[in-house]
Formats: sequence, C-alpha cells, structure tokens
Amino acid sequence: MKWIIFFIVLLVILQVGALVYLVVQKRKRVNQEEARLAWQRQFQDQLYDFATGEQTEMPRILPGNEDLVELELFALTNLTATLSHQERMSQYVEAKLLPYYQKQIQHRRIDRRLNAYEAIAQFRLRPVAQELHQKLNKKLAKEEKDVIVRTLVSIAPDLAIEEAKQTNEISFFGAVLAVGRSKDLSLWVKEFDSLTESFQMAILQLIYDRDETQYVELARRKTTEANPEIRKRALRALTRIGLEEDWQLYTPYLEEETSWVEQMLALRFLENVAPQEALVYILPFVGSRSWWVRTAAFDALLACGGLEQLALVAKDHPDRYAKQKATERLAKEMKQHVVI
Repeated sequence: MKWIIFFIVLLVILQVGALVYLVVQKRKRVNQEEARLAWQRQFQDQLYDFATGEQTEMPRILPGNEDLVELELFALTNLTATLSHQERMSQYVEAKLLPYYQKQIQHRRIDRRLNAYEAIAQFRLRPVAQELHQKLNKKLAKEEKDVIVRTLVSIAPDLAIEEAKQTNEISFFGAVLAVGRSKDLSLWVKEFDSLTESFQMAILQLIYDRDETQYVELARRKTTEANPEIRKRALRALTRIGLEEDWQLYTPYLEEETSWVEQMLALRFLENVAPQEALVYILPFVGSRSWWVRTAAFDALLACGGLEQLALVAKDHPDRYAKQKATERLAKEMKQHVVI
C-alpha cells in the first residue's frame, strides 16, 4: 500500500515538474520573441537610415537574427526604386551576409536553398556567382537548376548565357522566366545562334511581349529558320514589331503545305498592315478547314479589302462554309455601320 501511495505522489510531482518546465519554456520563448521583435524594429530604422545615406555605419546583425534581417531587406528593396538605395543595400548584404548565404546555398533542405537563391538575386550578391555556376554540374532537381539559372541572370548574366549554350533540361517557360529577368536583351541577342532552342524561343517571345523593335532584323532573319518552332516565334514577333514592307516575308507561309499556326500568324500580320496586294494570298484561306485560320483570313480580308471583298465572297465563293461565314460577318459589319 505504501508503495502505491509513493508511486502516486511521485507521479504527481513529475507531472507538476513537467508543467512548470513547459510554463518556463513558453515564457522563455515569449521573452525571446519579444526581444527579437524589439531588435527588429530598431534594426529597421537603422537599415533605412543606412540605405538613404543618413547613417554611414552599417547596422550590426545580432547572431541568429539573420532571418529578420532578410525580411527587412526584402521589404525595403521592394518598396524603394531608388538605384542609390539598392546599391547601398547590396553593399550591405555583401559585407554582412555573404557567409550566411554561402552556407544557405549548401543547406540540406531544398526550400532553404531556393529561398537563398531568390534572396541572392534580389540583393545582387555577385560574389556567389561562381559557386552557383559550379552547382549546376551537380545532380540537382530540375526546379533547383531553373532557379539557379534565373539567379545567375540577375547577378552574372555572362555565366547564365554560357549555361544557356549547353544542353540542358530547361523548358521554354523556364527560359522565358530566366531571360525575362534581363531588362536589356542585347547580350542574349548577340549570342542568339549559340543558344539552345528553348532560350532562342524565349528571346523571340520576349521581343514580342516587350515590343522590342530594335531586334526586328533578328525576327526577319529567323522567319526562314529550318526549326519550325523558332520560325513560328519569329513570325509572331513580326506581327507586333514588323513594318508594312515585311508582309512579303509571310507569303511563303500562305501555302497549303504550311502549318495552320504559320498560316494564322501570316494572316494576322496582313490584317495589321493591310496591303491591298495581299488579297490574292488571303482569299484561298477563307475556306480553310481550320477555324483559327478561317477567322484570321476573314479579319485580314476585311482589313485589306473592306466590305466589298466580304460581299464578293458571300456571293461567289465555291465553299459553302466560306459563303456562310462571309454572309454572317457582312451582316455584323453592316449593323455596326448603321446610323440610328
């Protein structure tokens, strides 16, 4: 009986001890967190003063608070667009956080490594460029390699371009995200013919997206590329940046044996520049079996020949679907021209 009572008392003492321990640890964590937040607020003011030049001395970092420093740096770089502020913060990161990020990019957890890559790109931490480039030769997940290449575009574009010349697994969309980090495409265009297909496609896509008219000669040259994917991207880029005289570059693609994508792109360009001489190339496609080509053909026909050409197709075209489409389109256009 005494042993049972002793066991119960001991169990109660252990439970009370465990409860006291948990309360103390919780209070300790709360105090630590409050101290961290107080330090963060102080550091936030110091970092802002340093970035704006009001303070010349670089703020000190309390060991263990690197994550808070990173948060404040991200917040400040996202809020300010002043180049001098950005440059001073890059200098600060290089002076104070270089060892931290060199350790993070070797971390066993991939999420920590990925976060580090994004921070390195954001803060332009150029001294780690060679280390990142060497990591591409190791066995890494495709996602991680894509992020490393994007990071190199931000801090060492020459190394990223060298990687883009090598056989790699980077997809078209991955290449667009990478090259898209370059505000100036001139370095990429200079090395265009040496790059892999996905990067060539990405450059032509960005020329189209950004209306980069200074690269119109590249787009023109690539309209005769043997690779159909490159050719299509070049044709699409010209639909936005090409000049009226470029319409004849599209005529080879207005033939039955070409792909429907190339036919559609050619017709879209003719719609934009609207040369009357192009009517002879447009008319055969108003009866195309492809809905996309047929629609583009009618848009181009209306732009180049006006309602008169629509009326002729509606009246005399041998294809009944073309006649029906022309009749519907003519009625729609006439309705829009009615003055109430």
